[in-house]
Order: sequence, then C-alpha cells, then structure tokens
Amino acid sequence: MTVDEVVRRVRAFNRGKPLPFGEKLRVPRLTDERILVLAFVKMGGESAPWGVAYGRPGKAPRVLTVPEPRTRDAVADMMLEVAPTLLTHLHHPQFSSLGPDPETRLPPFQVWLPNGAHLEMLHHLAYAYTFTRFGKRDRWMRLRLLGHACSWLFREAHRPGQMIVMPAARVLIDAYTFPAETTRQGHVGFLLAWLRTRGGQAARVRAAADAERLSVSTSMDPAVEREELAPYVDMYNEARRSGDDKTLTRATRRIHRILREELRRRFDLTEAVIATLRADRRKANSELSKFVEESMKEHRLQYRRVEQRRDDAEDGPAFIPSPETDRYPAAAASRFYVHEASEDHFDRLLVHDDRELQARLVSTGEAIAGTIVDVRNEGLGRRTVPIWVVESHGALPLRLREDAIVCVVGLPKRQLRIRRVEQLANGGYRFELEVISLKTVPRKDARGVLPATARKLKRRRVVLVKPSMDQISRRKSQLIWNKDVPGGWLTHALPKVQGARLPVGVAENLRELGTEEA
Repeated sequence: MTVDEVVRRVRAFNRGKPLPFGEKLRVPRLTDERILVLAFVKMGGESAPWGVAYGRPGKAPRVLTVPEPRTRDAVADMMLEVAPTLLTHLHHPQFSSLGPDPETRLPPFQVWLPNGAHLEMLHHLAYAYTFTRFGKRDRWMRLRLLGHACSWLFREAHRPGQMIVMPAARVLIDAYTFPAETTRQGHVGFLLAWLRTRGGQAARVRAAADAERLSVSTSMDPAVEREELAPYVDMYNEARRSGDDKTLTRATRRIHRILREELRRRFDLTEAVIATLRADRRKANSELSKFVEESMKEHRLQYRRVEQRRDDAEDGPAFIPSPETDRYPAAAASRFYVHEASEDHFDRLLVHDDRELQARLVSTGEAIAGTIVDVRNEGLGRRTVPIWVVESHGALPLRLREDAIVCVVGLPKRQLRIRRVEQLANGGYRFELEVISLKTVPRKDARGVLPATARKLKRRRVVLVKPSMDQISRRKSQLIWNKDVPGGWLTHALPKVQGARLPVGVAENLRELGTEEA
C-alpha cells in the first residue's frame, strides 16, 4: 500500500464507513440495454461451469445448469445456449445487427461479473473451446467462437483503463475506500453491505460480516455442496447408470433449484453494484469518453478484425491468440507496449477532471500547484518563446526536476519545460517554465484559453502535472510489426509446430494456430 492509500484507509476507519475515492467517478454508467451480466458456479475442484446466469440488469436472468459438470458434452451444450447472447452482445461479425464490417462504429457496451473468480472462468472457457474439435463441425465451430470471445474478454480485462469488462468488486474498490482489510475486499456482498447499511460503524460491521458468510465466487460453500448437492449428484449418476428416468428427473430438478439460488444471489449482487454506482451523486469524469473510445478501438482491432481474419499494418496479422501463453513473439511485444501506453494514459488523463487526484499528486511532489507571478516573451522577431514564473505555496515534496515536461491541468495540450527551480525562504518553490506547445490561440474561446504570452495569465492559479506519453508506446507497438529487421524471419513467423503431439482432451492444436478456417 502507498502512503496515500494508508491515509485514506485510516480516514475510512475513523468515519466508520466507506468514503468516495476521487471527486469524480471513473466508470461509465451505461443503460441496461448495453450491459450484460454473467455469473458462474462450479463444482469444487473442477474448472468447467456447473451453472451460469446471464441477462440484463432489471430483468430476471436466464439460469442454465447441468446436473453433472464432469460430463463434458453436457457443459458444452449449456454453453452453446449462452453463446448467441454473448456473441450478439459483443457484436461478433456473424451475430451483430450492425453487420460484419469491423470498421463499423459500434455503441459502447459492458460485460459485468461479480468478481475476479468469475473473470477466471472466462479463461477456463477460452482454454476449453478456443481450439476445440469435439463433435460435429457446426457444434465445435460455434464453441470456438465462444472460446474466442471469452479469451478476448479475459485479456482485455487486464488492460489498464479498459471500460468493457467490469468485475463488480474491482469497480467498487476503485470507486470507494473501505475500512476493511484488503484480503476481504474481493467479496462483492461484503462491500455492498458496507455501502448500503444504514447506521453506525457497528451496524455496518455486523452486516458486512453476515454478507461475507455467503459465497459469491464461482466456488460454493463446501457445506452446501457436500450436504445439499452431493447426495443428488450421486442419485443422478446412479439413476443414469440404471436407466431410472423418474429418479433422474427428480435429481436434475433438485440440483437446478439449488444452483439457481446460488446463481441468482451472485447475479443480484452484481446488479446491485450497478444500481449503487448509478445512485452515486458524483459526476463521471469528463475524460472517460476517451477511454471508452479507446476500448471500442481495441474491440475493433483485437476482436472483430481478428474474427474477420483481416490483417492490419499497425496492429499485426489476424491470428487467434493461445489461451495458455504467448506463442507469437511479435504479438506479445506489441501487446506489452499497448498495455504500457494504456496505463500511462489512464494515470495521466483522469487527473485533469478530478481535483482530489490533483491534490494527491501535489502532496506527493508529482505535480505543481501555484500562482503565475510573471509572464514574458523571450522570443525575437516573429518567434514566440513564452516564459512563466510560477510560485508554489507551502513546504511540499518535489519529485520534478529541471528539463521535466509538464502540462496545464484542464489544458493538456499546453505543455511546458521546467527551466529552473529555486527554493523560497518560506519552503515553497519558484519555477521558471518555457511553454513549448499551444503557445498561441487565435482568439479567446468558450473555455477562456488565452495565448501563453497573455498578461492576463498573471496571478492565475495553475496546477501542472506530467503529460501522457502514451503515443510513444503506441508507436513502439506499431513498429514491432516491421518485418524488415534482423531476426524478423523468426519473430514475425506465425506460430506453427508441425511435429507437436498433444494428448487427447487438450483443446489447443498448435499445428492450426493462426491458420484455422473462419
């Protein structure tokens, strides 16, 4: 934990309730029609889902279960029923109402899950179905599409700043500071109890402890599985062996009833998180639209384009990534730089519309808050060299050094280079900065932007932060795909292992990776 996180946690403990984190919300609030909620449960020790609940907020979810999750074909049949809904929501080219063209501009959408355990289930499904060949062709082709979708959702969920995959517990942790141990904050029911319970700290603690006793991960309470479900699973297997259809039906219905209760609780909790965020009085950060746009671009390039088998000069060839590991060096390097760019963009951009984040950076010495005490132009002739002198107030730490580049909060295109730093007698600092971009403005616009040499800027308070350098990493990501470099024959070759012999049951077929039919 950082010092700032410790201070926020202590304040929450002192108040006895969760405190909003940030002046603005950092998650877009979409309408119900653009949200799909998914929740899973599984048998202990298994990776395949035992049941799944899915649907829109505000409506009863559809709940599907299998009586025996160790029966692979039954699980596949269940997921085949889920596939059309998920693929339609993700605008897969074969299912989108807007057509197959990957260049089509799509409306934003989200996929919500209760917590990280349910996100991991997407990875399990990707591993099971991405390269499957079991059963009839129509069947395994549809399962492959489902595997591709789950694989992309799992990968995208780990890209900083993405706005599509929403694990509810993580979203709450990013929006509030909870007075509880970090290890307990993965339980979405626990977090909601802290937020929604009225009364003092004692009442909230009791409610959170009660909620925590009910499992919300993909694994169920061992006592429920052992005492309530196991007898009926045994009954089902015995009836199947003996051909007792009446007992088989009875066991199937009982298993479904128990699993339905477990799935509905997870679905309802996720729905409650969405409602809680909608009821939050904070406005959404105005910069969120840029991250939504970036997420939809990633969706177009990394999902729809790949499903259409269309190569891209800047984003590489269209191949299906392995759900296990990186088998394509160039693609792995490219995605590394994309994640690096996304993280830098997310860290640097939201601060422009959140005074609490600005104050946090100033307190750690990573930003400058002060007053412009002098403005002058050191240019000769028609050349403009605006110089600002900014004085900060109070004895604050400073991590910025001479030649560092900063930008004006609220006006990120106006960047400045620190030319000189002097410490004042009162413990503050005097900065001499040269404006290096957005020096002139044709005329005063609606936001009150003035030329960098305007004398009216004198005595204005400004906050200066580091600008986003995400374009550098983005450029590196694109340059990765240049094949005309030493070793390009190796790093840019599509992964194929002709002599590989995989055991029966392993989904991935390395001989076909990148060359399978659409």
